[in-house]
Amino acid sequence: MTESARLSGALPRLYHTPSSYYSMIARLALAEGGVAHERIFVDIHFRLGQQQPDYVRINPGMTVPTLVLADRILDQSRDIAEFALKATPDAETKAWLDLHYGYPIEELTFGRILARNPLARIMIPKRLAAIRRQLLAHAARNPDLAAVYEARAAVFAHRISAFEPDAVIRLAERRRAEALGFMDRLEQTLAEGRAVLVPPAYGVADVVWTVFLGRMEFAGLGAEIPRRPALARYWRVLQARPSFAAADIWTKLHIGRLIGGIVGIGRS
Repeated sequence: MTESARLSGALPRLYHTPSSYYSMIARLALAEGGVAHERIFVDIHFRLGQQQPDYVRINPGMTVPTLVLADRILDQSRDIAEFALKATPDAETKAWLDLHYGYPIEELTFGRILARNPLARIMIPKRLAAIRRQLLAHAARNPDLAAVYEARAAVFAHRISAFEPDAVIRLAERRRAEALGFMDRLEQTLAEGRAVLVPPAYGVADVVWTVFLGRMEFAGLGAEIPRRPALARYWRVLQARPSFAAADIWTKLHIGRLIGGIVGIGRS
């Protein structure tokens, strides 16, 4: 793929989805870092644009975000955030990043939906199975990419197992308890009087945990934040930063915008 070469002298190109958790991290980091870039919408929900061969050649993991630079391609939000903020994480920052990226946020998001909605417990596993079949069909049609398609199909086989209806309620409760534990840990750190997670300034750890707190609101756990005074103060400050609005952090589901993006209205 010669995408990076073609960008010589052009703006970095961010492939993203507005509702995507990890896309939000990338957008927030780029906004905080003042990195001018072009945003390219990827429909990961219905048209499954992340599975198209041209995109797979950019990002074999078939995920968003992807940042295409003149000299390289970054396909992990953590790498994008560190690039945007010119960060070389110290030990404390790395510990916060490792904690965040070790948590399967999609299991909280989808687990809670499935646990509460019997219809979703029927439909979502069927959708996951259909996506797995599409990945295997792509593998058959694109022999040069067969290995990466088959690897991604294996990821979806695991998700089907993880979201098995009889197990999903237990999974949702486990992920909820872990999320509350993270909020307690943030509270303990911020209660020391810190304005940011790793002083002296807002950094890459604050970026990822900003988006995490937004997802707590999204997932119905927002009421837990005011129960932790230092965390509540921190969250108010984070939301007031200009980058928060610029990055389009979703704290609730925007059905109209989700559909609009898919049909080409208001994409950015």
